[in-house]
Amino acid sequence: MKEHSKIKILTWLSITLFLAFGISLGWGIYEYNLLKEQKTALDNQYKRALNDLVADINEMETSMAKAKVANDPSLKVLYLGEIWKSSDAAVNRFSQIPADEMGISYVDKLVNQIAEFSKSMTQKVASARNMNDNEVQIFDDMHQRVIEVNRSLQNLFNLYYAENLEWVDAPPNLLQRLGIGKLIQTVAQGGEKDGDSKQGDPQAAQQASEQTPSSVRGGLKQLDSSLQKFPPISYKGDLDKHFVEKPLGLPEGEIDENKAIDIARNFLAKLGYKDTQPQVTGLSDRPLGGFNLTYQDVYLEISKKGGVVTYYRNQRDIDERRLDVPRAVEKGYAALEKLGWKNMVVTSTEDLDSYVLVEAVAQDNGIRIYTDKVRLTIAMDNGELIGFDANAYYAFHHDRRLNSKITMTEARNKLDKNFQVIEERLAVISKIGNEEAFCYEFRGTAYGEEYLIYIDAIEGAEVKISRVVNTPRGKLIQ
Repeated sequence: MKEHSKIKILTWLSITLFLAFGISLGWGIYEYNLLKEQKTALDNQYKRALNDLVADINEMETSMAKAKVANDPSLKVLYLGEIWKSSDAAVNRFSQIPADEMGISYVDKLVNQIAEFSKSMTQKVASARNMNDNEVQIFDDMHQRVIEVNRSLQNLFNLYYAENLEWVDAPPNLLQRLGIGKLIQTVAQGGEKDGDSKQGDPQAAQQASEQTPSSVRGGLKQLDSSLQKFPPISYKGDLDKHFVEKPLGLPEGEIDENKAIDIARNFLAKLGYKDTQPQVTGLSDRPLGGFNLTYQDVYLEISKKGGVVTYYRNQRDIDERRLDVPRAVEKGYAALEKLGWKNMVVTSTEDLDSYVLVEAVAQDNGIRIYTDKVRLTIAMDNGELIGFDANAYYAFHHDRRLNSKITMTEARNKLDKNFQVIEERLAVISKIGNEEAFCYEFRGTAYGEEYLIYIDAIEGAEVKISRVVNTPRGKLIQ
């Protein structure tokens, strides 16, 4: 009887284990297929963005080439307009592919510069004024860089389809982590080098430097690095914060290396770091530059003049998203308060899934100073401030005498009759280059779309119109 019971128990146990195994196997297959479908959808999204990016850059380069030889003002305006439209589209595409933010900073800045410069030149040529010799030279410098970007992107695009290039590099395997794989590769390369190297061959050296990327992200990083061989563009536009000739907002006095370390330590302490030991890793002679410091995954830039933190970045890995955008904005405000930034107002957010980009501007008696702004990057796993860029603020902040000559009502009467005002205020905005305008800002709708319209508070002229477009990442200003 006991033997029969044992057999019965073993039978039920076997059946239970078999069913559990079957359920686990089925669930595993389901999860695998679901993950595969998600990966396919994501790959298709990246592929569309890459296709569009390559097309946008090619169109931008073509329009720049046409604008250089166009003599008729109407044609030049047409091509300049096409340039900044393609530039704006390219900036949007960059954010849709898995490119490391720090790995495309130069390319992203270049495309933004071209967009702004072409907009300002469009306005100038449309008002019956010609580009001067300096502006022609700047435009040509920009074009040469775009030619390089276009060529590299075309090569990367072809490589992606020809060799089924991955989007990001695979993590190192065990042998590579131990250094064994690298040792084997080095020995193999050394054997080839001894037999085939050609001393003093510049073409061979160039080919060696242009290594085939192992991923799309790697290729974009190579492109970003290759562009840095060019000298800085002399254009001092609104987006060219890092190369202003004379920053207006830096405090007086200069600091030394020891003081920079103290400032970095104090900055990190306000963000919750304890017992930090930042190290100076470099120096910069830029007008807003000074000391570059690192601590673990953190990178900081501190100005030599005034001794302020102009840039901070925590390059840690971000875990699973747990916050929504409003909560992230609250965290951003709290971080600004801890760092001593008062009277700032958030004007825009961009949701990039693992983190959100927040832009905050200064206020003076309720007047928004859009030129004096800081950019924050908030991690969506815990709300930590992982990015801080105050270059724009310290480049343009100064005491202003803001006295309007027309009233809000007079400014409102200059709007199109179909424009329905939702919100109105005074604001300082940027114009061509580093010029500013003191304006009445009207946010409202017309013909089913939302706009921002700016009326000069001194002269009463309509100086700028921006369209507000709702996107999954937030409101986009065009």
